Amino acid sequence: MRMSRPVVIPLLFAIAIVFAPRAAESQSPAARIGLLGPGDGSRFSEIASGLRKGLQEQGYREDTIQVIEGRTRRGDEASTGATVRALVGQRVTVLFVIGSALARLAHETAPQLPIVFITPGDPVAAGLVASFARPGRNMTAMMFEYPELSGKRLELLRELAPRVRRVLVLYDSRDASPRQGVAAARAAASALGITLVEREVQNAGEITRGLKGLDEADALLGIPGGVTSGHYERMIGAANSKRLPSIFHTQTQSTRHALLTYGASDVDVARQAARMLDKILKGTNAGDLPVERPKKLTLGINLKTAKALGLTVPLALLLRADQVIE
Repeated sequence: MRMSRPVVIPLLFAIAIVFAPRAAESQSPAARIGLLGPGDGSRFSEIASGLRKGLQEQGYREDTIQVIEGRTRRGDEASTGATVRALVGQRVTVLFVIGSALARLAHETAPQLPIVFITPGDPVAAGLVASFARPGRNMTAMMFEYPELSGKRLELLRELAPRVRRVLVLYDSRDASPRQGVAAARAAASALGITLVEREVQNAGEITRGLKGLDEADALLGIPGGVTSGHYERMIGAANSKRLPSIFHTQTQSTRHALLTYGASDVDVARQAARMLDKILKGTNAGDLPVERPKKLTLGINLKTAKALGLTVPLALLLRADQVIE
């Protein structure tokens, strides 16, 4: 790919890749996609990879359409606001945003700009869109999670580790998505005879203190969204060091050592969202595109972790697994 003359890139910006459609009429050569999200950990790069694959599947090739990255720092509100403003200042045609909190900030910064955001929670309940069928406000969403899946994960955890009775949950109460996930976990826990050991966290220091709750629990449940998203590896490591099982929402580089994962792949979600971006680039109003949910949920089991924890995976559960780490 030929690069233009060097450009001074603000904050954590980088031009990631350039795409163009096969047919000239399907896309304006000047169109740009802004990719906005937390830049810590491997997740941003995995989502960017899925977006590239999705755009390629929609017929785009490397040529003239730019995907411009804006990586934010969790917990740094001043830097995040500046990153959003700088990305909007790049004259992007549409924004693809990771997370509901950033989507809200992006909309407040540039209400005229079409936005597709991915979120683990219900965007209607969070007040970001009017309805699933007609989101409105020049925004639409691609959910990578159903809040009720937090309850399903407790069921899977109990199936593999029947003795589990107390489960630690760390969640960012400032974000609507984790609040929804915890509410679903509470309902399921009651039915399963499980007690949740809840810890609200808003920064890395509070996560460190919250993990001390493992001394009161016999398992760890990951709740997607909010500040914990950048600390999955540390959380899983803490549980494994105490020989406690853990379950998270997707199998990625940061969750690969968890005992179980169940949910949608970040890469697949971004690939699916590329179809929504394609429709917007071809003239559809973002607010007219229905909110979508992931088409596939994947169960992952880490047999190495199970062995280290002294657990035997039931054959019935193993046969249902889509991904097995040995």
